[in-house]
Amino acid sequence: MKTHKTRFRVRYAETDAAAIVYYSNFFVYFEVGKVEMFRDLNIPYDHRLPMVEAHCDFKSSAKFDDQLEVHTTVPEVYEKGFKIVSKVYRKDNGKLTLLAKGYTVHLTGDMKRNIIPIPKEFIRAFGAPKKDKKY
Repeated sequence: MKTHKTRFRVRYAETDAAAIVYYSNFFVYFEVGKVEMFRDLNIPYDHRLPMVEAHCDFKSSAKFDDQLEVHTTVPEVYEKGFKIVSKVYRKDNGKLTLLAKGYTVHLTGDMKRNIIPIPKEFIRAFGAPKKDKKY
């Protein structure tokens, strides 16, 4: 699967008293990238994709009005879910500086919130599930 890219600027409300982006906002940036990727793939992103894991490694800070670029990809597909990897970069004069990288793991569910095998539209977008994974 190709890497999806989403661009936006840091808003003032996302900064803290030290004038840098508050750390939890990087999970919001991951979410922005995920939602845009799903929108572009025309796949629903809703309550049927519960998150069961989240992780972030912070590399550098960002400040108000920095131009950010989130790279989002799905490197692992499981029988009942998938892993989304997100990387947040600062874009300055065409140069990308890695600020944070992390991942979330989502399971696939039905309308009654029961966990189900990954739907066909996800397999078409992300690839076939690996049989040896934990989900």
